[in-house]
Order: sequence, then structure tokens, then C-alpha cells
Amino acid sequence: MQYYVVTFTHTKIFGWAVYLHAHVKYLKKLLKEDKLQISGPGVGTPVRSAQLVFKVTDKDELDKLVAGDPYSIHGLVASSTKNLWDVKVGSMLKPDVPDADGTQYFRATYELKEGTDTTAVEAGHAAYVEKLLKEKKLRASGPYVNNPLAGLSILSVADAAEAEALVKADPYVEKLAASWQVIQWDPKFGDFK
Repeated sequence: MQYYVVTFTHTKIFGWAVYLHAHVKYLKKLLKEDKLQISGPGVGTPVRSAQLVFKVTDKDELDKLVAGDPYSIHGLVASSTKNLWDVKVGSMLKPDVPDADGTQYFRATYELKEGTDTTAVEAGHAAYVEKLLKEKKLRASGPYVNNPLAGLSILSVADAAEAEALVKADPYVEKLAASWQVIQWDPKFGDFK
């Protein structure tokens, strides 16, 4: 099985609200079928957005599942991305010990410039990510297979300022000037928290 990270943005808020129940019902069906690992909206974003992590055999299966979502069927997805995600550190599964009260989740993405040589900082980046995992500030992290110069980390920290500070201290950002984005995330669907 492979993990695919899918992001949706919605601009037609009326249509979003009309089909919300059908969308949620569809997500719950995919969870029962073990095709969807986790899903939830971005929090406080200027445009309504969501991130879904699918667990599928291949991209064809992913495309069929995304196309079957009521939001897709009714033309309510303004834009989307689909990235095959190689979870190198951590897990998308619910932890044995729950996160501390007040923990918030953030999806942190990075992207290096085309042609960037990561050799000099690769070990430092790997050690940094492992350190965050041990400190229980990171749930899962890894590069996108279809774009190895980009990747995703899911952070579990107290607030956005802490999430941004952690991303800025990553050797990919600090030493290689990777562009990055941190979005608060509410993983509503799936066994994650």
C-alpha cells in the first residue's frame, strides 16, 4: 500500500455547505474500507482547504476515489494536488500514548529549488526529524516520491509559532533555503488522535 497526500481547496462556499453531509458520509465509507487514513480541514486559512491521506495500491485507485467524492462530482474542488508520500519517519497511526491536552496539528510542507544538492545536509535533516519524533513534536515526515525536492511533516505542537520555529530550524530550510508553508490542520476523520 502507498500513502498519497491530497489537498483540496474550495471557493464555492454555498455548494461546499450543501454537499458537506454527503462528503462526510463518503469519507466515513472510505475509512471503513481502509482506503482513507486521515482527513481534515485547514484551520484559519484564507481559502477553505483540506488535506486527505489515502492508503491505496496505486494512483489509478486514488484517482477513482477522489473522483467519487461528492465535492469532485459537483465541481466544488477549485484546485487539488496529489503527491505520493514516502513516510520515512513516524507513523500515521494513532499513538500508544495520546498527545498532550492542548496539542494542535500542523501540516508543514517544504520545497527545495530545482537542482539543489542535499548531500551536505541530508544527515543533519534526518537527525533533526528523528529528534522531533523523540520529543513527540512530529507525527510523520517524508518526501514526496513524485517530487523528491518536496515533502510533508505533520507536527503536533502547542501553537503555530512553535510549528514555524521547528520548520525554520530544519537544515533543509535553514541551510538550503527551502520554501515552506505551515497550515494548522484539524484531522477530524480517521484514527489519528
